[in-house]
Amino acid sequence: MTGRDVPAGWGDAGGDAAGRGAAVDVARLVRSARYAAGLTQAVLAFRAGVSRATVAGIETGARSPSWDMLSRLLAAAGKQVRVELEQLDDDVRRAVTAQAGDTGAVDSLSMTVSLMEGLVDVGYRFEGLAAAVLLGAPVALPREVDLALPDGPDGVDWLVGLLRTGAAEVTPLGESFPLSGARSAEGVARLVERGTDGKFFLEYWLRTFLVRFAPREDAGRAVLVVGEHAPLRVQPLHEIETGDKDAARVLRLLREQAQDTRGG
Repeated sequence: MTGRDVPAGWGDAGGDAAGRGAAVDVARLVRSARYAAGLTQAVLAFRAGVSRATVAGIETGARSPSWDMLSRLLAAAGKQVRVELEQLDDDVRRAVTAQAGDTGAVDSLSMTVSLMEGLVDVGYRFEGLAAAVLLGAPVALPREVDLALPDGPDGVDWLVGLLRTGAAEVTPLGESFPLSGARSAEGVARLVERGTDGKFFLEYWLRTFLVRFAPREDAGRAVLVVGEHAPLRVQPLHEIETGDKDAARVLRLLREQAQDTRGG
């Protein structure tokens, strides 16, 4: 139970339709706690010092409990309310401002791309946290850069050509050693088949990419970021997802700023 689960301005009586909608999670919370404790509504009500009708109303979402009442109900079911406070975004704003104008990550990756002959002509895109960094997020560039290649002959042919130079090697995701014999379309097919979720690591000039073959329309959705040595195709900000809480805060703020820039 966190602070985000609790609608602001609760009263003992049910509020308007919006208020009742906000209480749906609370209804589920109380009901789940009661089930877990093996209690009937009557027993829970007795332990909490409220009427059975009150418990029934809360569990159906018809009534929004006060904070004190919710605490008593959960305590009666053997649960403790814990409040989780979220940081304000001031620290993120300062970090974004400090990052502005820093092209180090963009220029470094653009150097690698410029050496990967033909990549700029393929409808690829960088994705995930790496894309966020290239779009100005003040987080560290991940060691493994997510790279989506278009699923089709051009993407496969480009990879085969790179591998034939001898300067790159590939390892199926989930395996420990590079896969030899991937220097053909058939070899790339085996590489994809062996990798978890069809993904594989591509190591080239001290840079590691986590590669997937994506539908052409997905890989084709990209924004252009200009680097010192080559342009970079990057996943649009609104499509980027991450499980990292700090990075998620940064992405949310960047999206809000982008929306403000567009005028809502």
